Amino acid sequence: MTESVDRQITEMLGACRHSFDLAMSALVADDNITAIGDDVHETDDQVNELEETVRRELVVHAAVHGQADMTLTMPSLLVVKRLERVGDQCKNIFGMANQGVRFTTAPDRDVFDEDRRLISAMFGTTAEVMASRNLDAVEAFSADAEALMAELEDRVFQLMTSDKPSSFGVPRAMLARYSKRIVANLEGSARTVSVPLTGTEPTDLDE
Repeated sequence: MTESVDRQITEMLGACRHSFDLAMSALVADDNITAIGDDVHETDDQVNELEETVRRELVVHAAVHGQADMTLTMPSLLVVKRLERVGDQCKNIFGMANQGVRFTTAPDRDVFDEDRRLISAMFGTTAEVMASRNLDAVEAFSADAEALMAELEDRVFQLMTSDKPSSFGVPRAMLARYSKRIVANLEGSARTVSVPLTGTEPTDLDE
């Protein structure tokens, strides 16, 4: 059962990364993003189906084995819920593009590109950390994630007090918030797999 769940969680991470990359690409694409939108929503359906499959497997496993295996089932249930939330945030990012938001020729395009690169890479790192279950790797990843989230939150506050027009600040603040929630859920996923080793449950950073 463990191998099946781990495999499906890894598949969810890959699907979420695909959806994130697509959604971010839509923000620098031309106006014809219908195909991107179709792919984002199909991928989100895949993520949701995988979540349901994992949840069913874990519920059946818990029913058969009882409380003895709760340290295995509960962390995995939390992970798939977090990844389902990531899929929702990717849809939100695409929704901005669908409403006409573009950063293609923006003066701060480099900031957008760097965020996109860093967060996309975090999906892969999350998968690696979860596979290794190495506490040092979890802490290192968590430190990087916390630093990026702090930067994104600071960016939101700066935009709130900026004298630039709302057409400049609002999309960037929304994107920063969506991005922060994605990073929070990736960090939460990485930390959750350490629960059986540490005996502590990580704070849900998506609330």
